[in-house]
Amino acid sequence: MTRKISLAAFAAAQCVLGGLVATTPADAAQIPSYFFVQWTVTANCTEAHAGPAARVQSGLQFKIASTTAAADGTYRLETINASGKQWASEWSAVKLEYRPGTKMSSVPADFTCVAGSEAASTSSSPFLAMSGYVQTAEPQYAQQHWYGLAKIHGQLEHVLIFPRDSKGENSAIIVLQSASTSTDISLDDDGVINSKN
Repeated sequence: MTRKISLAAFAAAQCVLGGLVATTPADAAQIPSYFFVQWTVTANCTEAHAGPAARVQSGLQFKIASTTAAADGTYRLETINASGKQWASEWSAVKLEYRPGTKMSSVPADFTCVAGSEAASTSSSPFLAMSGYVQTAEPQYAQQHWYGLAKIHGQLEHVLIFPRDSKGENSAIIVLQSASTSTDISLDDDGVINSKN
């Protein structure tokens, strides 16, 4: 085997091994305890024309319980309806995986959402300025978070939840990014949903 072929084979093997390591489920003991609490939605800055499933109403609650761990290392998003308000059924099927990283001590500007002016302008959330944006591969962030790929109103969405080790506003931020190809998008759901605990 020539040196060039053996280097190519080694590089290919590293990519395969790297992929296996990246998909190894985290042990529950490795996941911070503040990833397993209950939050209340306070503001929704998803695209104004997003479907009702993505337009999660303020006051609805959600949690990820450590007791919902499946054999494959995923956790289930538990949705909690509030009086007169209800989660779209698609949200209760969201399976999440823990992604390690740095602790999010402050809210990045990209994740901001101004309550009361969510759909008024793109200035309320930088994600709204990305109308028509699609990312087929899993979005990569340095901060630790939950990640899932889910069908929300019939199209694939990356669902990322960034819990913070804090009480009150912005203690968890849900980021939605369209995962379907641009030709498959009927509703653009990019945006953020801010929550408090």
